[in-house]
Amino acid sequence: MKRYTLITLAVLLFLALAFGIGSVLASPKPAPEQQASPLHPNFAMLDENGVNVLESNGAVSTMQTCGQCHDTEFISSHAFHSDLGLSDYAASKESWDASTGTFGQWNPLTYRFLSQNGDERLDLSTAEWLMLNGERVVGGGPATTARDGNSLADLKASGDNPETSVLDANGNPTAWDWDKSGTMEMNCFLCHLETPNTSARADAIHAGEFGKANTATLMGLNIVEASADGWVWNTESFNEAGELKSDTIGIQDPTNLNCATCHGEVHPESEEPLTITACDLDYPQTATTGQVVSAQRINESGVNLTNKNELDRSWDVHAERQLQCTDCHYALNNPSHLSEVQSSNPEHLVYDPRSLEIGEYLQRPDHNFARGQSAQFNAAPEYKGTMRRCENCHDYNKGHADWLPYVETHIDAVACETCHIPQMYAPAIQTYDWTVITTDGKAVESCRGVEGTPNAVTSLVTGYEPVLLNRTNIDGQKLLAPYNLITSFYWVYDDANGNARPVRLADLESVYLENGKYAADIVTAFDENGDGTLANAELTINSPAKEEAVKTKLSALGLNNPRIEGMVQPYSINHNVTRGDAALNDCKACHNDESRVSQSIKLANHAPVMPVFDVDNNVNGSGEIVTGTDGALYYQPMPAKDNMYVFGSSRISWIDWFGAIAFAGSLLGVIGHGTLRFFSSKKQPHGHARTERIYMYDAYRRFWHWLQTAAIVILLFTGLIIHRPDIFGAFSFRGVVTLHNVLAAILVINALLAIFYHIANNRMQEYIPRPYGFFDDAITQAKYYIGGIFKGEGHPFEKRPDNRMNPIQKITYFGILNVLLPLQMITGALMWGVQKWPLFANALGGLPFLAPFHSLVAWMFGTFIVVHVYMTTTGATPLEAMRGMVTGYEEVEVHEKQG
Repeated sequence: MKRYTLITLAVLLFLALAFGIGSVLASPKPAPEQQASPLHPNFAMLDENGVNVLESNGAVSTMQTCGQCHDTEFISSHAFHSDLGLSDYAASKESWDASTGTFGQWNPLTYRFLSQNGDERLDLSTAEWLMLNGERVVGGGPATTARDGNSLADLKASGDNPETSVLDANGNPTAWDWDKSGTMEMNCFLCHLETPNTSARADAIHAGEFGKANTATLMGLNIVEASADGWVWNTESFNEAGELKSDTIGIQDPTNLNCATCHGEVHPESEEPLTITACDLDYPQTATTGQVVSAQRINESGVNLTNKNELDRSWDVHAERQLQCTDCHYALNNPSHLSEVQSSNPEHLVYDPRSLEIGEYLQRPDHNFARGQSAQFNAAPEYKGTMRRCENCHDYNKGHADWLPYVETHIDAVACETCHIPQMYAPAIQTYDWTVITTDGKAVESCRGVEGTPNAVTSLVTGYEPVLLNRTNIDGQKLLAPYNLITSFYWVYDDANGNARPVRLADLESVYLENGKYAADIVTAFDENGDGTLANAELTINSPAKEEAVKTKLSALGLNNPRIEGMVQPYSINHNVTRGDAALNDCKACHNDESRVSQSIKLANHAPVMPVFDVDNNVNGSGEIVTGTDGALYYQPMPAKDNMYVFGSSRISWIDWFGAIAFAGSLLGVIGHGTLRFFSSKKQPHGHARTERIYMYDAYRRFWHWLQTAAIVILLFTGLIIHRPDIFGAFSFRGVVTLHNVLAAILVINALLAIFYHIANNRMQEYIPRPYGFFDDAITQAKYYIGGIFKGEGHPFEKRPDNRMNPIQKITYFGILNVLLPLQMITGALMWGVQKWPLFANALGGLPFLAPFHSLVAWMFGTFIVVHVYMTTTGATPLEAMRGMVTGYEEVEVHEKQG
């Protein structure tokens, strides 16, 4: 049995093998494994003449090389990173800014002034501007094109032209030959390579060898190296057709690191603790604001930061979520961002089919990238407000509706960054003082957010809270947003043409320095402790003697009317965003006496002059620049000047004083009147008037009265907490606001029901004074309160269920119920509904008018309650009127009927 089983299994196994082998032999040969195709194809590297660099051994031309597939002329002419304000360059006698961009806009931090044709003294020529700033210039624009639109290479070398000259070592103009230095085309490699050689590129630019800069970007990548005779291209990196192998160069979309080359500190994904190069203009965004783009948690960084261990959050939540700069700053004609682009279409146009195909886009991508509303970058202002904003990705209603009251009102007035960037955790520049210079020709600077010298190992980073200022968006909307303020001081003179110009750095060095050291007369003037050297603390113009010493030397150089000026510049903060748990989410942060909205920021430890706020931006510098008790200079925001009213922070002083005086006056009057009544009653016989018990108040009237009383009293108290949360800090601001709104609704409903009740029962006339004889009756009643009540006289008017109020009470209630109460209800409703009916509220002046007026009426109600409660004690007994409002029955004086 076993033998037959084994034979059967063997036969089956043999048949299976035979079938398998036959199938394999009969099947076609498998296709070779498909290799991954690179996104970017191989391409030839061409020189400026369109010749392959392997043949010419020349420098690469990005316009020729990339232009084989892409329309590089279109790209370079549609890129504000390249143009840098050249297209709108226009010399001006009224302004130092000849353009809206880096090329032509004077920056007191970098200081050097781009000289204009006809200037008396050459300061910064085009060539030297490029040597100083070219490291952060992508190329093209002013690096290839003259101010009149012609090529720089076509200009004739001349020491008299700021476009074809440069200052020599002695500060004298000398001709610059653009044919020799070459120009710098727009450098595609700078943004589209993973690791461009920015160091070699910078060396070429600083040396004035602009034509070599783009090729130097490829050095060290196994593609090209420099030699004494030019360039040596590595043929092994090219294929047989003379094309550069794409896997050698690795063309890619721009990354955050590419953007960081020019903009600021970016820390890629790595285990290495982040460190910061603070207050260094080589990283301008970080230096001017303290912004750091990194996914790393702050407590894992290498920064010596106060309370770092408690900061278990990332430097930037968007970096943590793997976002790239280009996710928000995208090409405006990119088909994948069609929805954002078409959001600006006319309202009647639901969809615009006129979008580019992907092939068309790749050929002509618009490099005028979407941008925000920053204060410091003004080139191509027509593109401001085009980028993807917070609301394009986040639904603020779902994120805030469960805890933030008046969501729409907040969103309409406050930028998201205000709460989601509450604190900066890196130092930032505070002051640049060019009225004095260091021995290496730099300004004396100070940084905020650090104790000690920035970047020193022993220094402690403390960070700082940005100041909140109103910016005006391109659509006219005003939003409160965070900023750093940088204050600069500098010398100015008038040239022979009547133009005001900043004193050249070369002239400052001539005044302050001799052979790399401070001149003897400068040491004499500035050496406050007499040790023969100048310490940092002494390098400040804090006395007329110091100022005069420098001014005299500047005048000796031929500078007319030298003087000191100062400027305060706002720098937008849009990165370092945090999640809600680390954001500002406590109402009292803003709705308080020490509100973040009105929080000041230090500008300078000392100011040689009072600076002015820079107005060439979209920030409302409506605050005040003041000198503090410590002698330092501060910027104090003034929200009221921006038509902002912040509950708990904003106040109209005269209204508070008027209301408080009225309330206190009524209280003192009541105390005085009551005291006199008490002592005069001791002299009067008791039981002088006959009384009777009358059913004065029905059940509904009592219910209405006590409900209204409770609502008004609690409304006054909660309103006081909202108005002064700094005094009543024990209460939840948000909870008090909610309670206030609920009670206001109860008050309104109760008032409407009372009106219906009085109309239905024909009782409304009780509250309407009768014109005939009213003034005589009112005078009679007043005489009673002034004199008769102290003599024990009876009430001049009988109190009956159908006529419960005397003339003064009638006119008082008429004013309360027909004027004050409706005004309080209307203003309160408009304040509550300011986000639902903004047109109505704004037509009456908005919150800056409604809120103070509401407070004024509240003070009047408080005053009325004090007097009203006291007047209830003037009945048959001090508590009789109160008991009557509880039980309905009241003992009243019986007036004998006449005749």
